[in-house]
Amino acid sequence: MTTEFSIKLKQLRMQQDISLRKLGEKAGVSYSIINSIENGRFQPTRETVIALAKALRYESVSDLLVLAGYKDEQ
Repeated sequence: MTTEFSIKLKQLRMQQDISLRKLGEKAGVSYSIINSIENGRFQPTRETVIALAKALRYESVSDLLVLAGYKDEQ
């Protein structure tokens, strides 16, 4: 898993002052999975990256996908 994505995810979450649990509820992802992603212990699926981006209202979904190691298909 790329640390760039882990760092960016945590940065976005902290900027919006959202807890792991709240982000998990919004994205439909377990907070423990998000914690593992932020700590570089878990590689999120493409769908999880998209769900997290939407939950954080982050417009550059393709940038997050690239940081997570997925090709930009746009």
